[in-house]
Amino acid sequence: MENKPLVSVLICAYNVEKYIEECINAVINQTYKNLEIIIVNDGSSDNTYFLLKKLAEKDNRIKILNFNNHIGIISALNEGLKEIAGEYIARTDSDDITKPDWIEKILTCMQNDPKIIAMGSYLTVLSEENNGSVLANHHKNKVEWKNPLEHKDIVEKMLFGNPIHNNSMVMRSEIYTKYHLIYDPDYHYAEDYKFWLEVSRIGKLANYPESLVYYRLHRNQTSSIHNSQQEINGKKLRLQALNYYLKELGIDYQLPEKFLFKDIALLQEIFYERGMFRENIIRRIIYECYLSLGEYNYKDIYYFLINKNNFLSIKDKFKIIKKYLRPDKYSSTY
Repeated sequence: MENKPLVSVLICAYNVEKYIEECINAVINQTYKNLEIIIVNDGSSDNTYFLLKKLAEKDNRIKILNFNNHIGIISALNEGLKEIAGEYIARTDSDDITKPDWIEKILTCMQNDPKIIAMGSYLTVLSEENNGSVLANHHKNKVEWKNPLEHKDIVEKMLFGNPIHNNSMVMRSEIYTKYHLIYDPDYHYAEDYKFWLEVSRIGKLANYPESLVYYRLHRNQTSSIHNSQQEINGKKLRLQALNYYLKELGIDYQLPEKFLFKDIALLQEIFYERGMFRENIIRRIIYECYLSLGEYNYKDIYYFLINKNNFLSIKDKFKIIKKYLRPDKYSSTY
């Protein structure tokens, strides 16, 4: 045990009496044993705290941080970070079920590659019938969710959404102890996306090419209850990710929060002059930016059609024109 680094498992729990025992028992039964299990009870009004105390009596690795009042997931996570003692921090959610070799498999990869600062995995959907989840309408039970494995691909995917499955992440604790990253209270219901976006700027991200957690879909999860606010903050973060990416490319240009047609046209011209227009990621950036415009006029459409440096495909141009004519037809990335 002395040669195995301590891993601090951080779990926040709020009114999850139905799921908490299964979640914690899955962590207790990990094949990697040198753990401290920090559970933040965020003012639960059901039997969650009672069940946690029973579990703690059976395993002295469990430490409960109890709050009598509900402080919210962001504050709860940040309070939990203050308690960590491990060289690594593992995170999962109180309604999900990790597989027994979750920590061991990811930790082995991270020890073999010191440049990896955080690593997650694929996940398997766990969806009961008629569970009331918004996501369950689109994702069937036992379906495996896959995301990019390598840092470059993860960063590019971040331009269009969060490719990190938070419930199986393992990170080096220096993210908190050295770089002082915490969960940002300005990004309610998208705090994980913001957190991993910032982490991507200080080290290498990776995903393990196997499902190591069961992701439970139910009516009380954040993505079901706060879907609208999550999308608003998600758009802000996708634009931040894009501007970070432009900076990494050495492009001295940033899209404003409420960008206009002329702003996209200028960015497109920059890409064209740099000979980057053949890259698929560049084409998608420009395409998604045009689709995200909130205001259009006929002058813009005319310029869009006659611009000889417009390197988008005919199919993409057609979709953008349809968006001009029917603004509600396509969703906006930014």
